[in-house]
Amino acid sequence: MRVVIPVAEQLDRAGRELADVRPVSGRIALILVDNALELMCHRKAEDILTYRSQGKALAAGQRADLRGQDFNAKIAVLRALGHVPQDQAQAAATFHRHRNQLYHVGLRDDPVVGDLARLYYELTVGLMPGLLLAERHLQWEPSLLDDSARRLLPELETNTRYRNKVSIGDLAGRLLAALPPSRNIPGAFQAHLLTRIDLCETDFKIIAGGRSGKDDPDETLRRVQLEHDTVAAVLKKRREENRALRRAGLPERPIDEEMLSLARGLPIMVEANARLLPGWKPAYPKRPFDLWRKQSRAVGRETLGLKAFERFDRVIRQIEGLDAFMAEPIEDMHGWNQHMEDVMMDSR
Repeated sequence: MRVVIPVAEQLDRAGRELADVRPVSGRIALILVDNALELMCHRKAEDILTYRSQGKALAAGQRADLRGQDFNAKIAVLRALGHVPQDQAQAAATFHRHRNQLYHVGLRDDPVVGDLARLYYELTVGLMPGLLLAERHLQWEPSLLDDSARRLLPELETNTRYRNKVSIGDLAGRLLAALPPSRNIPGAFQAHLLTRIDLCETDFKIIAGGRSGKDDPDETLRRVQLEHDTVAAVLKKRREENRALRRAGLPERPIDEEMLSLARGLPIMVEANARLLPGWKPAYPKRPFDLWRKQSRAVGRETLGLKAFERFDRVIRQIEGLDAFMAEPIEDMHGWNQHMEDVMMDSR
């Protein structure tokens, strides 16, 4: 009862949110579905550790992961034990990352957040019998048996204190049947990807020609990646050095990140890259926009929702990767343009 009713209520509410096409409803649905799956995985982990001989044969690290709060680690153990198929475990981990992105990154994927929630909902409902068992005996707690619980689990109308089983498979079927009709999700993914690609390419054009406006765009692409990775390597090395200094009881050596940023575009950055990252290669050897558009059209041709989602996520992560490389150079370019405007104003 403590698991089945909350899971059912969260999925039921998520299904009603999916009937509303506004992005805010999609966001709520995505969060509710993620919470429901986490609760189901936690219940399965407790079952394994408490009631099953399988729990005794687990490695210490697996037992720690099942007891812990790390969703990805927990579902990885459930996958290894055969309770969640590998492709579905990977999809669940990816959906979980998109849910976390709502908190940490923002709302860049609002046009398809409802589609993400829909696919995650269907995946989660499909996992219910495996994670909660085909039938489950509910602890009798009348305080939880409100009208909502009886609507989702009509067995509760006639069950008694000691004959109180519910069919998880039937519950899953009712939840799926209550979903509103789905739109063309692969097509929606394709349209959103093409929009994100256009925005990314527009951003790249801001820095493509460099400060002179005459630089080779492909050289600019390589340079911004080299500078980004080199700055990250310098910061990592300094953190390691400071940890060693702390262990020795010596004062740390602070690093001036602003001065490090000013080194962008200077030969010293290339020298530091060769020293800290020998054999470095760019993640994007050439401008990827046309390739991404081709991949996006392939997403739109997919007939399976989870397969379309897998391809969608692969492209969106590449776009976000290039966005990260370009963020500081774009800010620097805006600052440079403002500086040049100020110089021109002063010369009048």
